Amino acid sequence: MKHTKAVVDSLRFDLRVAESPLIARDLWEGAEFVLVGSDLAGKCVENLVPRRSHLLVVHVSSEVGLGVAAESISERDMWRHAVALGAENVLELPAASSRLTEVLSEVTIADPAQGVVSSNVISVVAGSGGVGASTFAVNLATHAVARGMSAVVIDLDQFGGGIDLVLGAEEIPGARWCDIDPGSGRISVDTLAAALPRANGVAFLSQSRSCFGGVSVEIVAAVIDAARRAFDLVVLDLPREHSDCNELLIGQSTVTCVITRNHVRAIAGSIAVSQRVRNSGGQVQFVLISDSKGLGSPDVSSALNCQDLTEIAFMPAMTTRADEGDPPGTNSGYRQVCEVLLGEVQNHGSKNTA
Repeated sequence: MKHTKAVVDSLRFDLRVAESPLIARDLWEGAEFVLVGSDLAGKCVENLVPRRSHLLVVHVSSEVGLGVAAESISERDMWRHAVALGAENVLELPAASSRLTEVLSEVTIADPAQGVVSSNVISVVAGSGGVGASTFAVNLATHAVARGMSAVVIDLDQFGGGIDLVLGAEEIPGARWCDIDPGSGRISVDTLAAALPRANGVAFLSQSRSCFGGVSVEIVAAVIDAARRAFDLVVLDLPREHSDCNELLIGQSTVTCVITRNHVRAIAGSIAVSQRVRNSGGQVQFVLISDSKGLGSPDVSSALNCQDLTEIAFMPAMTTRADEGDPPGTNSGYRQVCEVLLGEVQNHGSKNTA
């Protein structure tokens, strides 16, 4: 606790300490920012404290001599508890003290009239294979740039082949996931913005086809944390597989778009994926890419139990353009859906600043 207190004192921050989840309930929702010690994170989950934004789990390294209690908390448990609480990251002290200082500085210098900064993250996940989730993610970011926003697409599907191919940008130099090394867990806004390549104004972080291997949840959390501060919109292209990393990111997203097609297997897969998103605390928005040979919209809506299904006409050119090395085209359907989703992000921010 002394490491956290030292950081807070240096910022002249009003620190309120609660030694149990029951005591913390009166402070939990009203605080601008919440720090949860790793020793109490599990108890908070057990006591069903509500998920909230602007929360970090902090852990003191056992190397500083705090004894068995610190050593008994496994890394997996910390991240599992962080996901359950909706935490933005897990910081290990004292190594990440500078990152903690930066996070709390952003809270203290914020204009009180502006309120707490809202989430600007939209996740996109395929309900089944080959439905065009990556294409949709790219279109969403491209539309945001056309509106004058800064946007980044982050490719988290290590077996998807690389979203740079969807952008027609595989020859553009810049950082890929295998080049990211956050060290202590802190990535500055300027460093990330300068390292990422851009295609048609859209920044992107793609998987690499020259090196393989998963990225740790700590590195992913550090990248997303920096991206949220560096860009107006962060679009996450998520894999369908269940993982702690997916849970963490879905929990941080304003909305998770589940992309589906109007065919039986795609719909069945989308139902399962949407349930997992909801179990992770996410808000689901179904996006139907429909073609004339599939089921009608009423049947799809009924199967998905979704009354506000968003529908876009299938464009075969979307995939052929990628094969030719060109960025995806767009149509009025894509533009309308993207406009609605960007409005949701802005509305989410308005609610948080009310």
